[in-house]
Parts: sequence; structure tokens; C-alpha cells
Amino acid sequence: MKKNLPLILIAILIVLQGISLANIGDLQRKLQDTQNQLAHLESNQSMQMNNIYTNIDSMLKRQSSIVDSYDYSFGKVDSEKLTVPITFNITPKETKADTRATLFVSDENVTMSKNGTTFTGTVGVDIFKPIEAKVVLADSGIEKTEKLEIMENLQWSVLPAVHARLERNSGTIYSKNSKELSGEYHGKGNLSLEVKPVENNTIEKALFVVDVDGKVVTEEPVNTGGLWTEFDKKWTLSAGETLTMSVIATDSLGLNHKAIIEKLTLDENADPVHGEEWRWMGEVIITDQEGKVLYTPYQDK
Repeated sequence: MKKNLPLILIAILIVLQGISLANIGDLQRKLQDTQNQLAHLESNQSMQMNNIYTNIDSMLKRQSSIVDSYDYSFGKVDSEKLTVPITFNITPKETKADTRATLFVSDENVTMSKNGTTFTGTVGVDIFKPIEAKVVLADSGIEKTEKLEIMENLQWSVLPAVHARLERNSGTIYSKNSKELSGEYHGKGNLSLEVKPVENNTIEKALFVVDVDGKVVTEEPVNTGGLWTEFDKKWTLSAGETLTMSVIATDSLGLNHKAIIEKLTLDENADPVHGEEWRWMGEVIITDQEGKVLYTPYQDK
């Protein structure tokens, strides 16, 4: 019995250690649960405080507002001026017999007509500019101004969205000719054009265009229904030149949506230049029929 005592004690210690580890693990889980509950309570409390501040701010703005209510609606696109008429109906909290209202939208303004206690005015706005609107109420020589919130992005409301996808195959490769400081780019793969139309405007035709320093070297039609279009072509580039692959889609207004899907620029040694790909990935440039740029995501270009 005495000989087995150390083994019994060791066994007991192992069992006790196992129990202790289990208890420690249980305590750690309870501590983590408590921390999670506290974090959840803190998040709820923060959200409630934000809601309170938002409600108070909204109440204070409403109390200081000179407008009781207003609404607005858009008309049809003017395809020549590329503007859309926006009509505001504004009901001030107080009006007098000589109260006048002037509507300012972006760079335009108009004197609003009065019908009872409501003022109405229409202004044409450029579809490529953000809408900034305000009303100025004047009576007895005193003017009061209030900003009018516009939720819509006008451009995306009247122009279709286009997304060009390029899926390169393993055959895509650039081969340098060091003796002549040039190289051959072999492009192989599939491309598709996905279109999200809007009311009265969609993409009517599209072209797959490849240019070298602005000079078109390839131009082929692209399916506008999202189906894949195969291509397998080779182009020769000299040092310093840039090859650009793009899809140019024309909408119902005659505007061209240029989606750049690939660029290859060679340096002075005819080696590919890397590091600027992010500047064009997913970029869509919109131009008119004469080629004038109306919209680009990177206005500093």
C-alpha cells in the first residue's frame, strides 16, 4: 500500500489539476460573456444617446426653420442642354401679403409663384453637378434663408450605369524586343458589359476599343446584354507608348460611357510600368458626341 501511495497522490493531483483547469476555463468563458454583455450594453447606450442627440438636433432645426414643409419633383431630361427641371413646392410657417420667395438651385435662381400659402418654382439643373438648393423669403425688407435638402444623385437617376468586366486567359502575355526597344502584347480573354438602365435611358450600342496613345487600332462591337465577347489579338508597342483597352457604350441621349478595362504603358526601356493601375480600374468617363469630357471620377486628371 505504501509503495502505491505516491502513484495515488499523483493521480489525485492530476484529477485536481484537471478540475482546476476546467473551473478556470469556465471562469474565463463567464468573464468573456460578461465583457460581451458590457460591450453590448455600452453599444446600445451609445446608440440611444446618438438617437437622443439626433432627435434634439432635428427638433431644434425644425423650431428654427422658416419652412413648414416642402417637396420637389424632377421633369424630363433636356437632351441638348443636359439639364433636368426640378420643381419645388414650399410652404413657409408664416406668410404676409407682401411675402416673396426666391428659389436658388446651384447656379440658377427663380422668383417663385404664390398659390395660397404655398410657393412654387422650377429651375433647370445640370445632371453632372451636385444639387444645392435654398429658398429666400423676404417681407417688409427682411430676408430669411433656409437650405433645402436633396437626397437624389441626379446623374445616377437619369443615366444608365455600365460595368465592363475583363477576364484574361492564360495566353495573355507581353514579349519584349530589346533590340528595337519595343514589344508585343498578346491579349486573350473574354469581356462583358453589364448595363443597369434607368427610365427612358439605356445603352443602345457598345464597342470594344483599343488605342495606342489615343490612336484607335482595334474597334469591334460588344454585346450589351451581359454576354461574353471573346478576343484574341496582338498589338506592337514602342518604348514610351500606352495601350488602352476600353468599352465605349452609347446611351439613349447620345452620351458615350467609356469604361477602361486595361492599360499597358512601356517605359523608355520598353518595360511595363506598374504602380498606377488603381487610377483607372473601374473608371467610367462620360463624354458627349464631340468628345468633350462631361464627367470623370478623377477630376484632377
